[in-house]
Amino acid sequence: MYSRSCWLTVIYSVFCIAAYAQAPAKKEIADAVDKMAVLLKERYVSEEKGLAIAAYLRTALQTGKFTNVKSWQEFAQLATTSLQDFSHDGHLYVRNDPMRCQELLAADKAALPATAVGNTSGEDPFFYSPVAADHNYGFESVRIAAGNVGYLHLSEINISRKSLSTLYAAMAFVAHTSALVIDLRNNGGGGSDTGAVFESYFLPSETPLLTFTSRTGEHTTDSTVTWLKEPHYERPVFILINRKTASAAEAFAFVLQKMKRATVIGEPSAGAANMNVWLPVNKDIFISVSEMAPVWHGTTDSWEQRGVQPDCAAQTEAAIDACIHDKIGRPKFRPVH
Repeated sequence: MYSRSCWLTVIYSVFCIAAYAQAPAKKEIADAVDKMAVLLKERYVSEEKGLAIAAYLRTALQTGKFTNVKSWQEFAQLATTSLQDFSHDGHLYVRNDPMRCQELLAADKAALPATAVGNTSGEDPFFYSPVAADHNYGFESVRIAAGNVGYLHLSEINISRKSLSTLYAAMAFVAHTSALVIDLRNNGGGGSDTGAVFESYFLPSETPLLTFTSRTGEHTTDSTVTWLKEPHYERPVFILINRKTASAAEAFAFVLQKMKRATVIGEPSAGAANMNVWLPVNKDIFISVSEMAPVWHGTTDSWEQRGVQPDCAAQTEAAIDACIHDKIGRPKFRPVH
């Protein structure tokens, strides 16, 4: 669904020993804070809030918040905690990842989209790298449970031209079930570079979904696709969420709940709605900044900060069973083996 970038709760981690070789100098820290403040002022989705966050970050530096950091990793962790405590924005974070910083800095220098760096085809490595394939594009398991209830567990949202065949196979496997459970618990998000194709299995084509607004007032509305030829799934759908369900995973649950196409079960989700972008600060760290805010089309309704609220609150497997049993009157369903 979110083709511009992969949402913040999807974490790309590469740990380099060199990052811990020596503590960053005071001037390096000051320069990093200044660069982050400028990026927040220029790019954050809300101009007013971006200015406030930038001012807070500079004040934190002046009052000695980062004086004793021993590595860029420690700085990134401390900066992330500080920024999120102040902003309550789950997509606002700092990461120590020299390899990713190299790619982002090279993209800046070449004035190319960051996702094209290191990939001559211009394809986003989140979707098209060997790592994505090794993770089976987030499709952890698919099976048929008691009572002919389908179960699909996704650890991330990774829908692309490369992973479409995996999506097709998973949905074909559960095509004849009496109901379908989609488990998005602990799913940090991700995105799609092919449009809202997953949602299109459950909703009519060309159904408007989310509208994204930038700080300049630019609006972009996402809709279900017209080109999906696979059979739609018409039976009851249940979506499992918890407090670690974030970003694009929340968007999927939010959309199907809004369309009354699925029953959402579990706990309120993380509340990380904004679309983010990764921006290099220096050769060691980058900052994730929220650039666009989604709302349900034609409204101001979003799950930012408050999370997607479940239709049926449940924290245990037995409670999940009861929610599903109450809706379809079938034997107890256990989403884990």
